[in-house]
Amino acid sequence: MKKMICMFLALAMAFAATGCGSGGDAPAAGDAGQDAEEIVTELSGPVEIQFWHSISNQVHLEILENLVDEFNQTVGQEKGITVVPTFNGSSAELYSNVVASIKAGNAPDVTLALRPYVADYLQTDYVVNLEPYIQDAEVGIADYEDIFAGLRQADSSYEKEGTYSLPIHSYSEVLYYNVDFFEENGLTVPTTWDEMMDTCEKIHEITGSPAFGWDNLAGSFMTLVNQFGGRYTDQSGNLYFAQEDEDVALEVLNLWQENVKKGIWRTAGEDMFFSGPFANEQIPMYIGDSVEASYIPAKNPDLNWATAPIPQESSDTAANLCAGHVIIALNTTGDAEKAYASYEFMKFLTSYEANLAVVVGGTGYLPIRQSVVDSSEYQSYVADGHDFLTAGVEQSGYYYYEPAFTNSTTTSSAVNSAVKTMMQEVADNGVDPETALNNLKQTVGLR
Repeated sequence: MKKMICMFLALAMAFAATGCGSGGDAPAAGDAGQDAEEIVTELSGPVEIQFWHSISNQVHLEILENLVDEFNQTVGQEKGITVVPTFNGSSAELYSNVVASIKAGNAPDVTLALRPYVADYLQTDYVVNLEPYIQDAEVGIADYEDIFAGLRQADSSYEKEGTYSLPIHSYSEVLYYNVDFFEENGLTVPTTWDEMMDTCEKIHEITGSPAFGWDNLAGSFMTLVNQFGGRYTDQSGNLYFAQEDEDVALEVLNLWQENVKKGIWRTAGEDMFFSGPFANEQIPMYIGDSVEASYIPAKNPDLNWATAPIPQESSDTAANLCAGHVIIALNTTGDAEKAYASYEFMKFLTSYEANLAVVVGGTGYLPIRQSVVDSSEYQSYVADGHDFLTAGVEQSGYYYYEPAFTNSTTTSSAVNSAVKTMMQEVADNGVDPETALNNLKQTVGLR
């Protein structure tokens, strides 16, 4: 954990030392277009855009490459923009390569990213603020509010003021359950945590085994903290759960520990994910990412399963963790025309047509737009054996992203890892919740 924190802090110092920070002498490309009148919305000549990504799945890769080709032949041809896509390894490898390219001054114009990575890139001035483009009367995204509110909020929820990313590949957490088991035993899918406790007790009486699990331990902690009326963190790195809302954090930790001791909950442990134990009918329900749906049929094609929205504590505090790739523009040279060209490509990749192609193409990702959900093409796709996607979309009204930050003390990624360790201590090793929380505080530098 300490190595992880040191790595991110060293990165921030390296950016500053090489002139990439806000105090450096290099052009502050990320600041170009802070005011609407400063942005460029026309090109004086042809522009080539380098687009780095981490998509290796062949089904998804073909869709992405087709979208790039379509852009080049339509919007790109009209405006004089050519996009060159490049696979740059896994998400982690892509991140490392982008960091190196930023320090070298030759970063890609557009790149896929995870939100914690964007927080790191924002330690420089080279991430393009998209807000002036989005709001521009001529080139703006007229249907921007068609994108789900939680996703739009995340675009502007970094420590720097502005809009620095757009959602592109989205997924959320859903409740997976064994339909035959539930029907054979007269069980109802739980919608609240009280119902969940009751259902787990009944299942345990039937099987003598754990009834429920949650793939993402850190995610389960932050979701339950939010649902129980507390706060996790924010984009400035305030660790509310370990300070002002410590009582809610302890409530969540005690809930997990008590249910594991009762034998009705379990962690994934060596299985890593519950899709295996679920497919093998070792556990009848669990919460996992919606994209996991593609793995279950391969492990047990005869299993009759479905998805449902995750339980909520109350409608006032409803929360569902959403994640996935975002897309950002980088500009290390201060070229305002390239910044605009990058935006046009990003606008295309997050459009209704592009999002529809992604979600009905077998990628497992969810719509980012209400218009896609309402479309006849999507509804037909869902009805044709893909109804497991519905549960994720039904929760779009209370999507939230894990806050992303990098500061002088820690990072959101480091806190996430520390929370996962804390949860494992409590759930798997029987460590007292208060002790585990104090251990986390020491790890992240609060004590």
